[in-house]
Amino acid sequence: MKNIFLFRHGETDWNAQGRFQGQIDIPLNEKGKIQARALVPIFKEHSIEAILSSDLVRAWETAQIVANELKIPVFKDQRLREAHLGLAQGMTPEELKVKFDPTLIERWRSTRPLDADISYPGGETGSEIFKRALDSIIDFFQMHSLTRIGVACHGGVIRRLMHGILPSDTPAIAIPNGVIYRLGYHSQQKVLFLEP
Repeated sequence: MKNIFLFRHGETDWNAQGRFQGQIDIPLNEKGKIQARALVPIFKEHSIEAILSSDLVRAWETAQIVANELKIPVFKDQRLREAHLGLAQGMTPEELKVKFDPTLIERWRSTRPLDADISYPGGETGSEIFKRALDSIIDFFQMHSLTRIGVACHGGVIRRLMHGILPSDTPAIAIPNGVIYRLGYHSQQKVLFLEP
């Protein structure tokens, strides 16, 4: 069994504004760098051996801050990028309400399995996000003999991974900047599960 510490990058200016970043590459702000440094003692306590990171700068920078302090390697995989939100990228919640049908917005945020194939125009579905992120983690463990890793990624990716492994009636989970979820991974069965 492997241990995964799935964590969200620190804050960006667009996070502070409530603006949808998607795959637009926005760097950490000063608060985000502080949040990244706050992760160091937690990961030190759990003796993580490496970090697998999204290639978007906000996740990569968060991973680098932690890894430099712990003197561990960081590996980059674009499959851990935030959801591509199509025409919704760069918008505020107010702008979304003007441009898109409320049902689409509600279904995109839904945790129900039947809504996993919803996307904004030109964007990815939840199922696509889940598959590429899970494939990234599986491939990483097949290539490296590590047992305890951090995975630096994004709110949308964490939401899809968590709701992909939790019971279908689980309410939406909180994903603030800097949050950590501890997961297990069975390498033979190739499945993720939530650690107690």
